[in-house]
Amino acid sequence: MSKRDVQHKTGFELLQKAMREEYGLDIIESDITSDKNGKPCFVSYRDTFFNISHCDGLCCVIVSPDEPCGIDCELIREHRPNVINRVFNDDEAEWFGSLPCCDRDRYFYILWTLKEAYGKYTGKGIADMKNVSFALNNGVLTSNKPQLDFFVYNRDNYILSICTKKGTSSECIFGKRIY
Repeated sequence: MSKRDVQHKTGFELLQKAMREEYGLDIIESDITSDKNGKPCFVSYRDTFFNISHCDGLCCVIVSPDEPCGIDCELIREHRPNVINRVFNDDEAEWFGSLPCCDRDRYFYILWTLKEAYGKYTGKGIADMKNVSFALNNGVLTSNKPQLDFFVYNRDNYILSICTKKGTSSECIFGKRIY
């Protein structure tokens, strides 16, 4: 089985676990379809939203009743400088460029996962990454989307970011280290 197959299988197993433990529902793959933008959704449980992310060595799932949600995870590694101008706005790129070189990889993936989580929240994916911007001032993260909450977790050389509607408190997150 390829790495990608393992990631997809693990993501679905985590979703099954979340749905069983949080909602008492047993799901199978045919319970999932895609909306008009290609975002995965449930066929029958239209009021329950989920999102899956995986990267090299980690898979995570978020499930939220009644509200869209987005999640993204990445292994911190050397960033690709050519991506910065395609994804970051001018202020973000300027801030990023002012960072010490030793901090750039970590902060690149913090911004990347935040933007990816937002794109997954909206259902528009990476096409929506420039529509959200972030600033980090004195350790406080702010965005140009005050109606949304963003969370960042940094553990074991992984960054995991979440985007939910402000005040959504009943999301559940399941993660699993793989291979």
